[in-house]
Amino acid sequence: MRQTSEAPFLGRHEELARMGTWLDRAADGEPRIVVVDGTAGIGKTSLIRRFLAGRARDCRMLTASGEELERDLAYGLITQLMGHLPGAAGAVLPEAADGAASGPAVQDPVSVGAVFLDALGRFQDRKPVVLVIDDIHWADTPSLHALTFVLRRLRVDRVLTVLATRDSADPRLPQGLHRLVQDETTLRLTLEGLGVPELMALNAALGPASLPRRTMVRLRDHTLGNPLHVKALLQQFPADVLGGRAVLPAPRRYERIIAERLTACAPGTRRLVQAASVLGMSSPLHLAAEVGAVAEPLTALTGAMTCELLEEGPIGTPPQVAFPHPLLRAAVYRGLEPAERSHLHRVAAGLTVDPWIALQHRVHAAARPDGQLADDLAEFASQQSAKGAWSAAASASMAAARLAAEPGRQARWLLQGVEYLLLAGDVSQAAELERTVRGLAPDAEQHYVLGHLALTTGRLDEARRELATCWDTCDATTGPETLRKAAEQMAWLCLIQGDAPRIIHWAERGLALPPGERSSFLRDSLAIGLALSGDYEQGMRSLAHLPDTGPRDTPQQLDGLLARGMLRLWNGQLHEARKDLKEAFDAHRRGGLPYAALVALGFLTDAAYRAGQWDEAIAHGTHAVSLAEDTDQISILAVVHAVTAYLLAGRGDFRAAEAHAESAAEHARVLSDVNDSAFAATARALVHAARGEHENVIEQLSPFLRPEIVHRYGIEEPGLVAWRPLLCEALARTGRTEEAQAVLAPYERRAAERNRPLEQAAAARCRGLLEEARGHAEAAGQAFRDGLRHCAQGDGCWEEALLHLAYGTFLRRSGRRRSAAAELEAAHRTFRRLRATPYLERCDRELTACGHVTVRPRTTWHPVLTAQELTVARLAVQGMTNQQIARELVLSVKTIEYHLSNSYSKLGISSRMGLIDKLARDA
Repeated sequence: MRQTSEAPFLGRHEELARMGTWLDRAADGEPRIVVVDGTAGIGKTSLIRRFLAGRARDCRMLTASGEELERDLAYGLITQLMGHLPGAAGAVLPEAADGAASGPAVQDPVSVGAVFLDALGRFQDRKPVVLVIDDIHWADTPSLHALTFVLRRLRVDRVLTVLATRDSADPRLPQGLHRLVQDETTLRLTLEGLGVPELMALNAALGPASLPRRTMVRLRDHTLGNPLHVKALLQQFPADVLGGRAVLPAPRRYERIIAERLTACAPGTRRLVQAASVLGMSSPLHLAAEVGAVAEPLTALTGAMTCELLEEGPIGTPPQVAFPHPLLRAAVYRGLEPAERSHLHRVAAGLTVDPWIALQHRVHAAARPDGQLADDLAEFASQQSAKGAWSAAASASMAAARLAAEPGRQARWLLQGVEYLLLAGDVSQAAELERTVRGLAPDAEQHYVLGHLALTTGRLDEARRELATCWDTCDATTGPETLRKAAEQMAWLCLIQGDAPRIIHWAERGLALPPGERSSFLRDSLAIGLALSGDYEQGMRSLAHLPDTGPRDTPQQLDGLLARGMLRLWNGQLHEARKDLKEAFDAHRRGGLPYAALVALGFLTDAAYRAGQWDEAIAHGTHAVSLAEDTDQISILAVVHAVTAYLLAGRGDFRAAEAHAESAAEHARVLSDVNDSAFAATARALVHAARGEHENVIEQLSPFLRPEIVHRYGIEEPGLVAWRPLLCEALARTGRTEEAQAVLAPYERRAAERNRPLEQAAAARCRGLLEEARGHAEAAGQAFRDGLRHCAQGDGCWEEALLHLAYGTFLRRSGRRRSAAAELEAAHRTFRRLRATPYLERCDRELTACGHVTVRPRTTWHPVLTAQELTVARLAVQGMTNQQIARELVLSVKTIEYHLSNSYSKLGISSRMGLIDKLARDA
């Protein structure tokens, strides 16, 4: 056997050059992603190391790797990355070492991602950052979601992200990450095997024998040019074996090659390497020595390094050991005799302080089904679920199912694990298990899980069948928890479809059962169902148990809070609605229901839009879209895209608004749901209305007048979605007054019956436009004044500005220019503050027609600042530091600095004092 030596890096010149180009762009403030994929041993890690070696002086490095045995360790990958950030790891993730049993496991990916984003922003202050993640296909799911969250928010950061994986289409990767991989700004490098010239150079470097070209061709064909396999064969076999006529050893015998190399080591070295393989790709030297009973760990490590079996980790305390390649570690691990492997895992379990990692070692040590261990795993899963640590709960339940001796327990814990995956937002992994779930003996629990999965993935008809079957097939053995959760999902399904009577029916059935331990959507569903059926007061009375303020640490303090915020929104209590919805989002995100958190954020966006807090609304809307896409929450995507489009249409950002409206329409088509279609159509109509394209508004919204829709769905409830006032306005402005009257009358009646001031104000504005179109000047004027009176009953709002514009326009056309100017100037102030460009321009034209020259002062900022620049500038004026602004908007500090710099340049100022002066003058 040849002596081992350091092999040179061979080939891959084009790949290195392309990676270098991508790094140069990142260094100039254009964050980029490189994905390197290929089969195991093909050279992904070597390529990345070579690339980093050439750039080490010019960049700062952050490296981490996925670990097969640590895929269930929540935030294990993020914890690795944070360990490279000076002063960050201990400060922001103080409980990371405790794994799933403590802090990070309970945190959601958004919170963890925000912390990492903040630290990453500070890390790039002097040099660009190269963020490298090897074997991302083995990373834990919470880390993948947090990483996706971070990568989507890098705007002008000097960050190059390099991801290595065996398959970039791996279904375990979140859909949001798949979209990033497919983005045009991502460089994808799929590595093939080395060619014969490179393999001949490898042979020459290893020495001493120089093999002929025909032998290297044979090796190339045999291994497909896999450099790791070729190197192993060259080191293991003499030239006559490799060049003879005998069949070459199969590449899969790489394990045997490593085993023979390991056998040649001293006993202490061998035990150290074997123990390290049980602990993972890297581990503390002292822990590996204890597990392997190695008396002289440094001597053993030296021997392992000589044989290229281990590497010394970064210099630090305590010393670390690491395997050069995952395949090498896997070969050592698989080469252990089963009894020895089990023994080492048992020893490791006894030495590990983290409860979850200790349980995992016990799982790997188990030689047969183990009822006690399965019970311990199930208990751990229960503890984690109680804290909202759904990912850790899912992993523990799945392990319990594998180890349970009784088929009934296997099925129960598997089903529980799939539900936890759905609650964790890990929809893709749950979907992969659907066939397994269908193979179980049918019972109520199975039908519930299949229904929950179908609902989460947007298959509404299938979800209804499965959830109904859950109730129909329940018997004395069916626990009330299963039925309560089935009722909860059925109520949610009915809510998506706006079927108020069925929402109430299922919510009441679920609430009639004994209460559960986790948060539930049943109280929310009941209140929303009552409100959609017209009984707003009864809906609010059903929420009387809620305290006015937090904390929201128990189901009793949380359940129903989202509904209260929504009902207050529909009732025009915008300040109270925003408060409730923000609390509901925060509380559900900490450990409640993921889909409830997103619903809260979506309607919080709508509330801020109606309240005229558009910077806040845009921040919420983009956040909601990102979260829903990153966690595959299909059922809420139409709504969050639609309400985000509302804002962008108002700002005149028509291209972005249309993109969101089209996305909303596409998701509504997937769900085949009228309510979502109404949100999407309203978003499209608002784009046309802002452009003054009234015929297009009519085309978008007229289909909702069909009797089968009008008499069945919740879109008729005033305050939910504003399609009727939009349609009525468009009909009035195009002279179709009889049609406008038919659209307006039921809306006026319902708004008055519900006593909803803002809806009455919108109805009054539409009445004014209609009467003006009919030539009834007195009735029109009275309607506009009634609308403003309704607005005065609450906080300032967007509807009030629209009323001032409509009334001012009416007065100007009636020849009352002085009165008109007063109304138009009130509208103008709001439009300028909100940067509602289409409406501002319309208002300017009306003021000019009144004889008022609307010369905007040179200090005006809204025509030149982007939405993001304006949001950042306003927060800066409030006295927030760059870091505080970054945390508030969940962006990097670098991005905040970039936006402020652009704002200074555009406004001709050089400091925050100048910014305060500019914004104060225009307020």
